[in-house]
Amino acid sequence: MIDIVGKEQLEEFIWENKDKVIVIYFGATWCGPCKKLKERLLCDETKTEMSDLVVAHLDVDEDDNNYLVELYGASTIPVQVFVELKGTQIKEIKKIIGFDWINFKMSYDSIIESRSNDSHVLENIESK
Repeated sequence: MIDIVGKEQLEEFIWENKDKVIVIYFGATWCGPCKKLKERLLCDETKTEMSDLVVAHLDVDEDDNNYLVELYGASTIPVQVFVELKGTQIKEIKKIIGFDWINFKMSYDSIIESRSNDSHVLENIESK
């Protein structure tokens, strides 16, 4: 997990991690559920189970993040937004509001599965 401040840092983070499962996590130090989520994201079990996961943490109280908070609709926290880079566009895949670990894990697994299916389709096309 890396702390991000501002649009440029976030865009750079997404570009550098375009082959990973990217989550933008909006939270605050004073938010109880945010603390629980952050602990869960940083624990060794999560790092092992979700080895392709990278997380950009944005503090909603940081003024330079106001544009991103508004852009991603993070008015209630915590918010986790799964995104991917499509060409030069950042595309939102899934948004989770609140601390819902089961939904988070299922979203991660679904993205991994769809990427696996996409690569198998590509392999079949290339082998013909």
